Amino acid sequence: MRTLIATLLSLSAVGIMAQNALYQSYEEYAEHRGQEVKGLFNVEPHFGRFVVTYREGEALVRVPTRKVWGFMNRGALYRIEQHGFLPVRLMAQGPIYYWENGFAHLHMQHDSLEAATFGYGLPSYLSHDLHGEIVPAVFKPGDNRTPSGKFRQEWPAYATLLERIGENADMDRIRQEVVDYIVAVEEGRVQGP
Repeated sequence: MRTLIATLLSLSAVGIMAQNALYQSYEEYAEHRGQEVKGLFNVEPHFGRFVVTYREGEALVRVPTRKVWGFMNRGALYRIEQHGFLPVRLMAQGPIYYWENGFAHLHMQHDSLEAATFGYGLPSYLSHDLHGEIVPAVFKPGDNRTPSGKFRQEWPAYATLLERIGENADMDRIRQEVVDYIVAVEEGRVQGP
């Protein structure tokens, strides 16, 4: 529980940064040097690729997602994952970072919804830290080739968590597994990375 509170507090601490800002790199984010934007961000397909869009006055600005590290939208941190150049939203951080599909969360923020569907990407993603590689939360037994399989090999301390997540697409279960893991590491029941 303490970790969950700490995670929520650290996410709210991000609120002292600009509510809506675009970051070309992790360094820009860490140094609070992002390009502040007055309106909300969106990510949409454009000529076969994805672009981050926002308004600058009357003009619609389009920036290819492959040129963006991430952005803050209404105080929530989104990153662009490196394999499909899709947005993902940070949901929990600690000994592991948990991300969810950014298209769904952008839609929820724009339309003040509690849930939304998405047409691109996967439900959940993980990373070891804030600026490192983000991989799909899909861990098939014996997989050593995909980004998720390589992540599992690189971070053996996550083995039990990743095994429990497996190929599961149930976001509620994955969320709970991640929270349980973070709490277990904090309480010393599980060795962290």
